[in-house]
Amino acid sequence: MLVCFQLLASAVIGIGIYIVTKFDHFHTAAIIIIGLGIVALFLSFFGILSALRENSCLLKTFSAFLIFLTVLLVLTVGFFWIFKTQLFVNVDKTFDKLWREQPVPIKPGNASQIASIERWLECCGNSGPSDYVLPPYSCYNSQTDKLNMDGCRQKFLDYISERWIAFNIFALVLAIIELICATFAYVLANSIVNRWRRSKYYPK
Repeated sequence: MLVCFQLLASAVIGIGIYIVTKFDHFHTAAIIIIGLGIVALFLSFFGILSALRENSCLLKTFSAFLIFLTVLLVLTVGFFWIFKTQLFVNVDKTFDKLWREQPVPIKPGNASQIASIERWLECCGNSGPSDYVLPPYSCYNSQTDKLNMDGCRQKFLDYISERWIAFNIFALVLAIIELICATFAYVLANSIVNRWRRSKYYPK
């Protein structure tokens, strides 16, 4: 179970690194995600060490930390769900800012953030190719050389929306695994204490 927890923690760190490399405007969220992943990974190693040493105090400490982390994770997911509309409004504003920050005039070899999004999501312009007098190279499909007709604003919002649902499911699965690990750690700690008491009163 702790191995699964380690893998999920590593996946969280990977998601944070992916956001850092893909986006220039979501570094704060990415740093928080990476930080949570590192904390979870550290806790998993702490749990393994506690189990190997058969130390009941360390195991109970590990269990308490996991419960705290689970509560924090559930509250975070709940917070994001409550402010989901505001989050998507901010994402939309971020795209609008990126669109307005493009260097003018827009050259065929445009290397702005919008150009990166166009290549990545295979879209063109804000609402479509008509946003440009002459669509840049980034508006063309790299495989077929056909002009991408979909606008990037809606594609970007759809992409965030799809990943949003996946992230919340992932977070809840992680919370369930944390809770199971915390329960196992607490049961193991009590088992170690009971075994020590039995050996004290009923020596071999």
